Amino acid sequence: MNQKGNSIKIWDSFIRLFHGLLIILLGGLWWTVENGRMELHKDIGIALFALLIVRIGWGIFGSENARFKQFLKSPAAIPGHLRKLLKGDYEPENTHSTAGGWSVIVMLGLLLSQVVTGLFSTDGILFSGPLSSLLSSDGQDAVTSWHKTQFDVILIVISVHILAVLFYRVKGTPLTASMIHGYRITHQQAPNLKPGWQGFILAIAVWLILMLLLD
Repeated sequence: MNQKGNSIKIWDSFIRLFHGLLIILLGGLWWTVENGRMELHKDIGIALFALLIVRIGWGIFGSENARFKQFLKSPAAIPGHLRKLLKGDYEPENTHSTAGGWSVIVMLGLLLSQVVTGLFSTDGILFSGPLSSLLSSDGQDAVTSWHKTQFDVILIVISVHILAVLFYRVKGTPLTASMIHGYRITHQQAPNLKPGWQGFILAIAVWLILMLLLD
């Protein structure tokens, strides 16, 4: 569909940076494992942990449209949303779409599980996560196995996400650009956004605390 309406700012700078940093940090986690840089892998994992904690907090207290209660709708609403999208009748919103909101929850859940299991993982020889000693040998093996398998699941979810973004673009709703510059053309009312620097400061503070506790 041809998008008409006003250009409004829908994403604060913290949410936009969060998406960009996810790509960088996930790439760093993959590279460090492939090259045996496990200490750096741990440090990147802690940085991701801090970012996820703040994003979850931002989903409760942050910008209006970044709050979970704003974009999470009943799963029963997803088929209707997809029918509108397929017909070209979808009106771009000032937050995540009905389907996109649930993909956010799935990704946050997987990533949070990934960093937490990483804290308890060990290769049994050269590297152990900072909390691995709290588990038995069998527990360490189980968590480590899931940590490795789960990363493949995350890659699959990311691939589906990319395909979905492309599909929205084909149907006339570009999503990537608004996540870069923050603006979208829509008839929706502009959301109440909080200053992104508050999220940045909080993320740095949480990261420093986690580094002290887990290093």
